[in-house]
Amino acid sequence: MAAGEKTPLTRDVELGGGGKAAVRTRLRIDNACCEAEATLAKKTLHAIAGVDKVSVNVVGRIAYATHRPHLVGAQALADALNEHNLGASVAAAPEAADNVEEPVDYKELAFVAALLLGLALGYVIPSLLVVVAVGGAVPLARDAVRGAWLQKRLDVNALMLCAVLGALALKDTGEAATVGAVAAFARFAEAECLRRVRNALADASASEGAQVRATKGDGTVVDADSLIVGDVVIVRAGERVPCDGVVVSGKAAIDESALTGEPLPVHKAKGESVSGGTVATNGFVKIKVSATRAEDAAAELRRLVDEAQASSTRTQEVLQEFAAYFTPGVLVAAMLVALVVSLQRALVLLVVACPCALVLAAPVPAVASIGAGARRGILVKAASALEALAQVSIVCADKTGTLTQGRCRVVAAGGPSGKDALRLAASLEAKSTHPLAAAVVNEAVGCVGEDVAGGGSLAEDVRDVNVVAGAGMAGTVEGRAVKVGKAAFCGVTTEDWAPKHPGATLVWVAVDDIPSLCLAIVDPLRAETPRALQTMFGMGLRVAVLTGDTPAAARAALEATKIDTARVDVRASCAPPDKLAYVNACREGGAGVLFVGDGVNDAPALAAASVGVAMGAGGTAMAVDAADVALMTDDVALLPAAIDLGRTCTRLVKQNIGIAVGVKALVVVCALAFDLALWVAVLADLGSLLLVVANGSRPLLDAAPAPPPAETLYQATMSPVVAEAPREPATLYQATQQTPPRAPSPPPGEFVVYYAAWSQP
Repeated sequence: MAAGEKTPLTRDVELGGGGKAAVRTRLRIDNACCEAEATLAKKTLHAIAGVDKVSVNVVGRIAYATHRPHLVGAQALADALNEHNLGASVAAAPEAADNVEEPVDYKELAFVAALLLGLALGYVIPSLLVVVAVGGAVPLARDAVRGAWLQKRLDVNALMLCAVLGALALKDTGEAATVGAVAAFARFAEAECLRRVRNALADASASEGAQVRATKGDGTVVDADSLIVGDVVIVRAGERVPCDGVVVSGKAAIDESALTGEPLPVHKAKGESVSGGTVATNGFVKIKVSATRAEDAAAELRRLVDEAQASSTRTQEVLQEFAAYFTPGVLVAAMLVALVVSLQRALVLLVVACPCALVLAAPVPAVASIGAGARRGILVKAASALEALAQVSIVCADKTGTLTQGRCRVVAAGGPSGKDALRLAASLEAKSTHPLAAAVVNEAVGCVGEDVAGGGSLAEDVRDVNVVAGAGMAGTVEGRAVKVGKAAFCGVTTEDWAPKHPGATLVWVAVDDIPSLCLAIVDPLRAETPRALQTMFGMGLRVAVLTGDTPAAARAALEATKIDTARVDVRASCAPPDKLAYVNACREGGAGVLFVGDGVNDAPALAAASVGVAMGAGGTAMAVDAADVALMTDDVALLPAAIDLGRTCTRLVKQNIGIAVGVKALVVVCALAFDLALWVAVLADLGSLLLVVANGSRPLLDAAPAPPPAETLYQATMSPVVAEAPREPATLYQATQQTPPRAPSPPPGEFVVYYAAWSQP
């Protein structure tokens, strides 16, 4: 394949099965202009053996088909659609497609302008009215015959053609010319409006100006699509990272807003991962490619958004079913009116028989909302999740890693032999992956504990490691017996010398069976949590915190938010089955339940909730896969924004239904009450369609990335003076490699809240 040639999207969706595994193919349908074509495409593909699932995005003119390639190939799917003149082709993957704005159809514009000009002159030169009527009827007849013959359906073109021919039969050439010209203008206006929506969606959902060139480590410039895993590329200030990779040298500030919606750059240094599609705002780095451009994070995000826009809501399906009966019903009514009342009024009913505005009432808001959410860092995996978000009445949140930072750290220590015991304990805890163990290690070798540990190294002689579930760890370090864990496990008989810190977890250390050290460890609150909780309360939502931590730790975290803790239902010491049971109980009570979490233990509750939301930036793969919505940053304030997005989408759908049905009902009433000009009915139908599309596209107006979160605070005491610290970087060492401040020990009995200003490595 030539360099730069776009690769069609055909991806495996099953892990096994060899050549019989199902694949998902992306198809472009150029002749899809309304839900009628979408329905036809679904019926056509579902009738083919080997096709398992089909979804169509009529706004974006894209379809996804899950099929068995040993039974039917990708090109065979396109050929089947083209038998119905749908203009189908196997499309390039969204990450490989050219990011080119769809142009205006100037030929169609010139044709419409000529008809309108002829209509205006026709009242001076009457013979021109016949020319305009015939000119407007020709494309209507062409498309009507094509729809009836190839697509086996009666569409709006046939209805408008009947209206023009009926006016000519009544010898009203002015009416016929007006209907023909206005119908052509309506068709162009609909196509132009949807073109603008597609272009806006491309801006909102895709990374800006996809880069196709990359500089390799030896200085040669190559096509980014030709990079393979293991290649080393150079990224300078102002350049886009071509693929996912790991920094091997240099430092840079990376703008990740295209993926996460986070507007502030993140500092990257050696050993840290970077994502394709992000931009270096300053600095210089060499990156070792870890994923090709077709498989990197940016490509996956665009695929997920593209597929979500091709999904449908239940409301959309109901409207499609209604439209299937609406048009035939109006046609029968028109024939009865022609026989009983008059042909003129029957022709007006024919004009309003097209349900285009009604069937677009739901798809446009859904597609626009998904695109707008992606721009803000809210990845909605399916359109149905938007409806579920709108029905949420209770939010269930995990504490650790969701409301808190998920990075435990030592805030106080006490004991007769602190420095030596800390080093031994950290050497043992280095063999564990528990968050508390990481806090002990970090306290010993750097960061906040640098002054205590003197930056010393860990012991290498660690043997006989034994993990006691629910109690702690034991082992031999440099020939000495070391235990780390709960008080009883370490043989503690008195806790008088333990540090006092509200809500902290106490970790004890015993050396040679003698209690020697006690560490108070907390998981700091996210700076955005208080604002997010207050916003959800303001939206009328109930909030429950389900955590596996102790009740004291859970209450302390909520008290740090300065909100009324009585408004939050706190369930502490929850195992995964307990969280699942709580979610199921709420759903059985009729509540719409949203569960937000980030860990493996949250996956069952995420799957069981009405809407599962995963903290996508720091969440586990299992949590993200089980969720319906993923927040692409750790900003929990995006949670109420996601709920509001769902409510806005649902509200716009209801408004669109009201517009579409209301205008048609008004036209029908007027047509039955008195003689209504045909062109008035055409304009009314066009107006309702344009209003539906414009109103449904409103979420794209708010598709800008969310504003920066509030500055992270580092509060040493509860004194009136609060010192501001730098915004928390993604890594310990920023470009300046500053040493983070050490938390002072709190005075006895004084309540202290620490908002983390620095991350741990």
